[in-house]
Amino acid sequence: MYKIKYILMAMVLLFLYSCKEEYYLFNDVKRLQFGPEPSRIYTTSFNLADIEKRHTFYYDAPSKQMDTVFFDIYAIGGTSKVDRAFKLEQVAVPEEENAVAGTHYKAFTDPSVIDEYVIKAGTVHTRVPIVMLRDASLKTTTVTLKFQIAKNENFDYGEENLLYRTVIFTDRLSQPTSWDSWFTTYYFGKYSVVKHAFFIEHTDQKWDEEFFNYLKANLGDLSYWKAAVKIALATYNAEHPGNPLRDENGDLVVMP
Repeated sequence: MYKIKYILMAMVLLFLYSCKEEYYLFNDVKRLQFGPEPSRIYTTSFNLADIEKRHTFYYDAPSKQMDTVFFDIYAIGGTSKVDRAFKLEQVAVPEEENAVAGTHYKAFTDPSVIDEYVIKAGTVHTRVPIVMLRDASLKTTTVTLKFQIAKNENFDYGEENLLYRTVIFTDRLSQPTSWDSWFTTYYFGKYSVVKHAFFIEHTDQKWDEEFFNYLKANLGDLSYWKAAVKIALATYNAEHPGNPLRDENGDLVVMP
C-alpha cells in the first residue's frame, strides 16, 4: 500500500515539474514571447497564426523601396514602471536564401528601428516592425528572414515554440500568406507562379493578400471567382489540345 502511495506521489511531482518546464511559472523573471494580435490572445488556436508571413514588392511602384510587416510580442510577468528594450537576432535557415542585414532588411540594431524594439512602461504588448528593403536581387530570388528573441538585461525567454518568427519576401510574383491550406484544399489547389499569373491575366484582379482576405470574408464572391478561374482554365486547355497548362515545375495546373 505504501509502495503504491509513493509511486503516485512521484508521478504527481513529475507531472508538475514537466508542466513547469513546458509552460514556465512566470513569476520568477520577466520573459518575452511572440503571440497573435491582442483580440485573439486568449484563443490558443491562434498562438501560431503569424509564425510566418510572406511579402512581395511585385505590385508596388518602382519608387517604393521599402516596406514593413509587423508581429505581435508580449512581456510575461507583469508591467514595469519604465520602458523595457528587447533584443532580436537573425537565425540562419539551412538550404534557404537567407536575408542579409543592410541589403534585404534593416538590421535589428539599425538606429532608425532600434527604438521601436521596446515594451513601453505600463504595458505588456507591442508590435514589432520588420523593415524589408527592395534590393535588386529580389527580382531573381526569394529571401528568408527568420529571427528570434534574444536574452538581455530586461527579458529571459518565454515559451520555446513562441520565440521565433519568419518573413519570406521577394520582388517577384509569390504565394500570398492567405493562400493557405484552406484555399488550397477547397478552392484553388496547390500554389504555383504559373497558376497565380494565369489567375491575374484572366480576371484583371491582383490575387494578392488583400484580395484573398476579401474572399475569405465574402463567401459568395469566393464561389464566383473559383468558378471563373476554373472555367478560364478549362477554356485554355480546350484551346490548346495536347498542351494543357503546366506550372514552372512541369506539373499539370489543376483545381479542386
